[in-house]
Amino acid sequence: MSMNIDATESTVQGVFADKSTYSVPDYQRPYSWENDQWADFWTDLNTIQNDTHFLGSIVLIKHDGGFNQLAELEVVDGQQRLTTISLLFCAMQSQYEELGDPDGISELINDEYLHERDDSNTKQPKLSLSRYDGDDYEHILEGRENAVDDGSRLLRALRYFEEKLSNHTADELDELRAHLTKQMTIVVVECDTPGSAFRLFETLNNRGMELSSIDLMKNSLLQTATYKYGSDSEEYEHVRNQWEFLLQNVVHQIDHPNRFFRHFIMSREEPDYEGNVSPRKLYDIFNEIIDVDLSDVGISIDEYVDEMVDISDTYMGIIDASIDTYGGKQSKKVNSRLRNLNDIGASHSRTLILRSIEEFDESTKTIEVLRLLESFMTRWRVADLTTGASLDRIFSELCSNAFKKSDPISAIRQRLKEEAPGDDEFKAKFASSEFKQNSMTRYVLDTLEREYYSTGGGKTYDRASVDIEHIAPQAAMSADKYSSWKELLDIGEAEYKNQYRNRIGNLTLLEESLNEEASANPFQQKKDQYRLSDFQMTEYVRSNYSDWNTDTIERRSKELGETAVDIWNFELMD
Repeated sequence: MSMNIDATESTVQGVFADKSTYSVPDYQRPYSWENDQWADFWTDLNTIQNDTHFLGSIVLIKHDGGFNQLAELEVVDGQQRLTTISLLFCAMQSQYEELGDPDGISELINDEYLHERDDSNTKQPKLSLSRYDGDDYEHILEGRENAVDDGSRLLRALRYFEEKLSNHTADELDELRAHLTKQMTIVVVECDTPGSAFRLFETLNNRGMELSSIDLMKNSLLQTATYKYGSDSEEYEHVRNQWEFLLQNVVHQIDHPNRFFRHFIMSREEPDYEGNVSPRKLYDIFNEIIDVDLSDVGISIDEYVDEMVDISDTYMGIIDASIDTYGGKQSKKVNSRLRNLNDIGASHSRTLILRSIEEFDESTKTIEVLRLLESFMTRWRVADLTTGASLDRIFSELCSNAFKKSDPISAIRQRLKEEAPGDDEFKAKFASSEFKQNSMTRYVLDTLEREYYSTGGGKTYDRASVDIEHIAPQAAMSADKYSSWKELLDIGEAEYKNQYRNRIGNLTLLEESLNEEASANPFQQKKDQYRLSDFQMTEYVRSNYSDWNTDTIERRSKELGETAVDIWNFELMD
């Protein structure tokens, strides 16, 4: 994004001498500096000798005033510094007045730093704060601190500086004021558009308080709502409250909050965004939607935010596998598929899942999409294909195109089948890949058990509570207690770890208590524990293999590869 900016370094005196006013908009956070920041600022001010001290930058959007009116500079970044400096000026005023102020310095501070006059000689505050702090700041400017709540950060900052100045003489105050106004410098960055200002702020801010993309999106949204509705309108208040709901109920509840907004944007019918919304592009795309795209499709900002809130409930249901859209047994089937996708690590597919749940009133259609996604994501993960942008692009394009077809499910099936590894590649990868001890491997073994060995008639169990059993132990080549295994396997430790230990052919499911008994035993003794297992897969190993070595692991891996192709297929259900 190109940015038209004007950046100049200026002293504090120069910043406040500019014939304009500074305004902190309502979409900004309240004043947040505390004792540590005040102390740092005070130390910096009092350690200046003959040099200058750089305070940092402020990022502004300039709005030209009307006839006789002052230009307004909207503060995107820097409100903490500007507010703190202004409060220090207020504290200086009080101390000058306490000392009698024969030279009228208090009035000079008021006229040059705390207020500005327009062409009609009307006085107004040099700095105006947002609705969160505006009234308190005005009370302080007017000398009515008793009207401000004792817990106000603004009042506490004022009291902090008043206490620091309480023993200063007039000469000491003059010296300190000179340090502040003439030796402390600020880079003032004026931008011509909100987008360039917010993006610049994201780039420049290095004070440990950097805004995330979500903060930038909030700023853009509320700023646009301010322009369209006015900050005192019901519509603005509604948008702000709905965004706060999203923050509390989605953003603060998940590990990667920007995923919700990315998946939401990519899943929409209107405005339609066909392509990958990457984390880096999220703010720019959202800003374009708010500024232009919504108007093009006749959707208001408050309607768009309401839609986000509605969809957020579904999104959280996808994450938690707690969808209740279809009621009773059907929702239970949907949630079972969602748990499978969560175990696979298929978060990218939530874009298509969101849209499918919205589009399909019949649970059978949603379940079919979820089954196709299981096949696709299992093949993708086993083949260890690139993730991220490629997956986002596929699912975003499906949301844009598949639901316009007369048979969306067939369109989804066709695209997923085209993008997934083919049968031969999947079979080979399944037989040769490393299956680590994680939720994906549990899912694969569990699905083999249910779909092939037990054919749906096995014992009910919680997948997470079952152990992944390494038939040839993980430490078979390195621990003395596994000496009998070294002879059977007859290969080096590195070769075993890299090529055989975690192959699918060396894994099965086993109850935790049986796994503890079996772990160190030779294969013939392990079979005694396998006999007690309720898993048909494990019983099959016991009854069909007389010994266990690298050839056995190789052969069983290939057999399971053949089975995997049939299970994770793209045939449509009847």
